[in-house]
Amino acid sequence: MNGKKFKLVPEMEGILARWYARQRGTQSQIEAWRKQAARLTEGLPNDAAVLEVAPGPGYLAIEMARLGRFYVAGVDISRTFVEIARENARHAGVNVEFRHGDVVKMPWETGSFHLIVCQAAFKNFSRPLIALEEMHRVLRSDGTAVIEDLSRNASRADIDREVRGMNVSMLNALVIKLTLKTMLRRRAYSPAQFERLAAESPFRACEIRKDGIGLEVRLRKTGLQGGSSKPDATATADARDLRLHRPSF
Repeated sequence: MNGKKFKLVPEMEGILARWYARQRGTQSQIEAWRKQAARLTEGLPNDAAVLEVAPGPGYLAIEMARLGRFYVAGVDISRTFVEIARENARHAGVNVEFRHGDVVKMPWETGSFHLIVCQAAFKNFSRPLIALEEMHRVLRSDGTAVIEDLSRNASRADIDREVRGMNVSMLNALVIKLTLKTMLRRRAYSPAQFERLAAESPFRACEIRKDGIGLEVRLRKTGLQGGSSKPDATATADARDLRLHRPSF
């Protein structure tokens, strides 16, 4: 799970956001995201539309764009992260539409995306059910949302192994391990909690797979007509006023 993100506090901005971006930009983690990008998008048609919710510095979205087959977008509540992600995309020479916005008020039309990915942010959403409703809305018929996040059941040994694979300094590793083992694990969901949320949402069900210290939750939208391949980024979504909280380390 080394390509995934576990951020320290909600809505990272400024110096903290830039520190986090440096910690998650090591070569080993970029290589892990590259593998994830290929795995997550496997089977999608050419010109499919892919959205990453809370992409942070944008590393995964950029690797999906590098594949050269998809329209890729990202929406993040942190203005600093949007700025960093855009800088990273320009440096990588790829086109990703990173936008500042809210997971429960996303600026795309109904049925816009074939795939939505949300990594390590979901446990911080203050209204998770409404977030699922909005993901369902912007998905096309037969589209899939993939949520990857820390498991409430992750053991201390699992977390130690995970952090060793990040290739960060000793001090940063200590900070990350402490944060994961305390407040982040308390906020995280168990498989049973994810199943209950999915049952209450328009998705109705989910598939869950354990992945290192985290869970991969897949939710599929069925039975509705999808929209065009490339979303209209000027459209407005459901007007419910709820903030997206930043994912944790």
